[in-house]
Amino acid sequence: MPEDLTMCSPLPDTKWSAGSIRITSRTVRADEISTRLGIVPDELFELGSLVSPRNPRSARRESSVWIRQSGLGNDSELEEHVAALVRLVRDRREELTRLSAECELELFLGFSSENGQGGCFLPAHLLAEVGGLGLDVVLDLYPPTSEVGVVRG
Repeated sequence: MPEDLTMCSPLPDTKWSAGSIRITSRTVRADEISTRLGIVPDELFELGSLVSPRNPRSARRESSVWIRQSGLGNDSELEEHVAALVRLVRDRREELTRLSAECELELFLGFSSENGQGGCFLPAHLLAEVGGLGLDVVLDLYPPTSEVGVVRG
C-alpha cells in the first residue's frame, strides 16, 4: 500500500514519535485533494506515477497519495502530533466527509520507546475529535533496537 513517511530517530534506542494525515484514492487526484482541503501537502503522488522515478521499470502507484506531516519534531509526544494534525483539519470536517466517499483517510502515527517497554497517552477528547473527522488510525510501533529510517504505510 501507499507511501513512506520518513521518521528518523536520532539514535536507535531513543524514544521518538511522528504523525501525518495520509489520504489515498484511486479516483481523486492528489492535487485535487490539496485544492479541496486548501492545505499544501508535504508529499503527493499521483495514480500511475512511478514508485521510483529514477527507475523507469519500477512499479506504478495503484492510488494517488496525499501526505501532510504534523510539523513537529520526533522528540514531541505522540499526543502532540495528533493534536497538531486535528487542529490542521478541524475546520475542514465537511470536505473530509465528502472526500471519504472516494478516499481512505488515515491518521498515520509512528512510535518507539527507549527501553522496549513503553506507551503513550491519547486522551478521550482527542480520540473523539479524530473519530469525528472520519480519520482511521494507523499506529506503527518500532522496537528500540530497530534501525529506524523510514516508516512504511
